[in-house]
Order: sequence, then structure tokens, then C-alpha cells
Amino acid sequence: MSLEQLSPEWRQWVQENVARGCTASSMLPMMVQGGLPRALAERVLKTVHGAALPLADTHDMSPQASLLAEHAGAAEAESGRGQVLRARPRPRMTGNRVRLSDGCELRIAAQLDHPQVLLYEGLLSPAECEAMIALAETRLTRSTVVDEQLGEARPHEHRTSAGGFFQRGEHALVARIEARLAELLDWPVENGEGLQVLRYGVGGEYRAHFDWFNPAHPGSERHLRTGGQRVGTCILYLSEVEDGGGTRFPSLGLEIRPRPGAVLYFADVDARGVEDPSTLHAGVPVLAGVKYIATKWLRERRYG
Repeated sequence: MSLEQLSPEWRQWVQENVARGCTASSMLPMMVQGGLPRALAERVLKTVHGAALPLADTHDMSPQASLLAEHAGAAEAESGRGQVLRARPRPRMTGNRVRLSDGCELRIAAQLDHPQVLLYEGLLSPAECEAMIALAETRLTRSTVVDEQLGEARPHEHRTSAGGFFQRGEHALVARIEARLAELLDWPVENGEGLQVLRYGVGGEYRAHFDWFNPAHPGSERHLRTGGQRVGTCILYLSEVEDGGGTRFPSLGLEIRPRPGAVLYFADVDARGVEDPSTLHAGVPVLAGVKYIATKWLRERRYG
């Protein structure tokens, strides 16, 4: 009966994680953090796991202990296969600067809570930006979009750019960027698509769209089968743009202007893993200059 008190999204989340083998003690902190009353979460977990199963006492659990419990549950369920229990990445945002293990130091330039949006400056050096552009130039072709009905890639007038894809880790620079993003966002490298570098000339744009796959569209099924939903988007700015070329969120009244070396991250889903319509965004037209960016989409599970 307790399951019926949950929303369809929460019911699906519980059923999927139980099927994966996640324990009640690892799931409870996430349900409470996601906004469910603790008493309801406990009743649900006792229903699906069995009344005799003890639940860990997390009333006074510290953030560090909660994190350990969460990762322990994920590791138990997935045995190192790259899947995690959390519904989305957990970007680092304590303090004004973030220092990564390879010495890269970033500045948190902007933050929005709902939807979760963060702008970090300093992910890439000027030399790394130039090198990434040079690597991509030899493989740029007309960009495509995903057909909503068939799920196939096709050109579209709403997206006027040239793009080139990189397999995960296929080049030392690509691997370095992926490792930094994984550490910055606390999300496994293997739970991400490969980097895509895009070039927009004058007039180039990508009209308002979502990065997540709409489950209601028949064409989404083939993409959701491999790696699940897109739960986060990273846009890496590689070049100066004289005018235009920002990333705009129409429903938020927010526009991020390109700055070389910076990365814009936003969560495509809410804390429960539900697709977030407020992440509607667009690449506004370039009015002067050339815009180079790299995008990386993060999946809920191991990709590829």
C-alpha cells in the first residue's frame, strides 16, 4: 500500500533500484534527500524489501557518512560496472574555487539552484582550447538532431553548425578533459557520451531544445536502451566570440556568454531523475566571429 502513496516517478525509481540489488540502507538517504518524508520512505522500503530487514539509522548521519553509505550501496548493486545510485551528477560547489587532482584550478563564476546550473572558469588552458579545436577541424561535418519518431540522426534547419565526435579517451587531451569533468561532477567517465566539438560561423545557431530524450517519443527508445537518460550536459567554451553565440535558457531569462576555457554544466533531470522542462536552452546566433564549443552528455548508466 505504501508504494501507491508515491508519485509514478518515485515508484519507478524504487522498483528499478530494488531490481538492481540496492539495499534499503543505501536507498533511504537518497529518498529523504529527494524530498520524501522519512516515515513514508521507511514504510516503502520495508514493503519492498521485507518487514524484517533493518534500516540504517541515518537521522544524524553526517554528509561524509551519507556519501559513504550511498557509494557503498551503489557499489554493492553494480559491482563496479559504472552505475551509481544517485539520479544525477553532484558538482563540486563548496567555496569559490575548486582544485582538481591534476592541479587544474577552477573558479565558480555563477550558480543557479533550480534547475541546477553552474559555470566554472578555468577548466581548460588557452593551449588546451587551441589543441582541441585543431584536433576537431579534420573531422567536422554537418551537425544533426535526433528524429523524434525514428530516433535517427538527421540534419535540421534549427541546428546550423559543423561537428566532430571523439570516442572516450581516444586522445590524451580528450582523456584529460573527461577525467577532470568526472572529478568535478562526481560522475563516472564511463557514464558519459564522447566529446563532440562544434563550430558555428556567423549566423550559426541551435534553436531552443532539450538535451534529454523524451520518453513519449518513439524515437527515444533506441537511445534510452543504451546508458539510459541524459542526466547532465557540459558545454566547454573553446574560443572567443566577438558578438553573439551565448547559451540561453528562455524560461529562466538567463544567457551565458562564451569565455574560452570555461565549462557550463546543467542537470537535465531533477533530483529524482525526472526530465526537467526548465532546461530548455538554445545556442543563440553568432553575430561576429566563430564559436567553438565542446559538448559532453552524461548518462544515468554506463554508456557504450
